[in-house]
Amino acid sequence: RMKQVYAMLQAEPGAPHVQMEASKDDPGNGPARFAKYEKHAGGNRIVSMIEEVIKDSRTAEDDAIRAEQDSQVAYDNFMQDSNKAIATYGEKITNMKSSEATSKEDFSLAQSDLKAAVASLGELHDEAGTLHKSCDFIMDTFEARQAARAAEMEALSEAKAILAGTK
Repeated sequence: RMKQVYAMLQAEPGAPHVQMEASKDDPGNGPARFAKYEKHAGGNRIVSMIEEVIKDSRTAEDDAIRAEQDSQVAYDNFMQDSNKAIATYGEKITNMKSSEATSKEDFSLAQSDLKAAVASLGELHDEAGTLHKSCDFIMDTFEARQAARAAEMEALSEAKAILAGTK
């Protein structure tokens, strides 16, 4: 709208928007007056102010567009970084869950192996106790059995001598 006002001011130098002399009784710009229209001396200041407003508006608009573009680029970068971080953290969570499952499985296997080893050690301990008792029995009865064997061998020798003499 400012551009249109500025264009109108430039296109019509003697238009009614330019203030002419006036008195109490005469408005100065009335249509019945046929005096030559001239630019008001202060009109150039108004035109330069309007030009300054237009220039400031363009600068403000350019700054706003540049700021919006910078904000959009920053937002896009932020979203890309956020998506990468989300993907990375999701992958880490998946890896940790997989590692946790593997650890739980290994722990379960280790517990079952421990139970089997404890049971096997119990059986070996019982077998060692049985073998120790058997060995103690053999050691305790060794001399009695040795004497019985010696007596048996002597009886066999006598039987053999008797049989050899009878033939």
